[in-house]
Amino acid sequence: MKKKTIMMMKLGAVGCAAMIGVSAASMPVNAMASAPTATNAAVSTNVHAAVPIVAGVKVEEKVLTTDSKNLTVNIKVPQLTGMQDARYQDELNDIILSHAQKDLAQWEKDAAETAKKAQANHLEFHPYDLYITYKLKSDGTGSPAGVLSLEVITEGSEGGTSMPRIDTYNVKNTSEAERVTLEDLLGANYKEKLDADILAQMKQDPDKYFFEDYKGTFTEQSFYIENGELVIVFPKYSIAAGYVGSPEFRFSLKNDPSPETKPNDVKPEAAVKLDLKKVTAYTGVHGVRMVSLRDVAQQLSYELKWDAATKSAELKKDAQWTRVSLGKDSYFFAKMAPKTLGAAPMLQNNKLYVPIQFVTDILNVQVQD
Repeated sequence: MKKKTIMMMKLGAVGCAAMIGVSAASMPVNAMASAPTATNAAVSTNVHAAVPIVAGVKVEEKVLTTDSKNLTVNIKVPQLTGMQDARYQDELNDIILSHAQKDLAQWEKDAAETAKKAQANHLEFHPYDLYITYKLKSDGTGSPAGVLSLEVITEGSEGGTSMPRIDTYNVKNTSEAERVTLEDLLGANYKEKLDADILAQMKQDPDKYFFEDYKGTFTEQSFYIENGELVIVFPKYSIAAGYVGSPEFRFSLKNDPSPETKPNDVKPEAAVKLDLKKVTAYTGVHGVRMVSLRDVAQQLSYELKWDAATKSAELKKDAQWTRVSLGKDSYFFAKMAPKTLGAAPMLQNNKLYVPIQFVTDILNVQVQD
């Protein structure tokens, strides 16, 4: 098998887990590629009380343009309509639009800087390209009942091979909407079997994949629901050759399940306090105070894991968990609605920093100077 080509790609701030995955726009040809299988696999799922049938969620399209002569864009940003929880809908739409606007601004800046350097060195400059498309994979009227699933693809090119970023959003459309996780769909002990099932599909076409790079799924694994199937998505180049695109692995969801509703979802402990004197901090743009995520995690006894492939960090303590992504102003705790805090996680002197509001608003921890 040919060795993996190392790709360097500038892509602005992205989420969720997010993290977490949308209608009518077509995607770039090389944006997505499904892993072929003889038949779709089946996975066991949790079966719960049916969600009342409601009208399907729809998508309105917001088009972003640019005045830059150095950048060609085709940006269609999805904005959800018809959710039962209007507040959650507004917050999610704001995050999706904010990500697109930040990506556009970053690509305009990068293209202008490169064009200026090319002119100074009497070199020809070819405009950069930025495409943002989407597809509503499930509007909430299919199976599992009440689950809407949205996929947003952000793909930029500097004249060579592009690398799409795929953000997926899976939400239970109820009066109090909440994110849907793999654990909700497959149960608490899903990971070992799911990882093995994905590996089995990879082995059906071994020349495509980099088995040494496959580390299994993680808590905030990208996935979406489509036609009663669970589709696990990996980034382009992460476990397969570039021609495969972004590898997908499909599994049939049995028994028409609805996502699990947990009456006692874990919430942060408000009684805990963070001593800022023991935390490395600096003041970022717009006066936002940024604190070292590692220092915060150590002081609050969270386990911190860095995922180099997704440029994200996971914090976990018992059943409490959250995840932050580099350059992505989108924060959540457990299944709370994602929200923006005015600044994305940033790297400074090889340390990851987050806004101080991450401690107070997301972890719900008091801060003392």
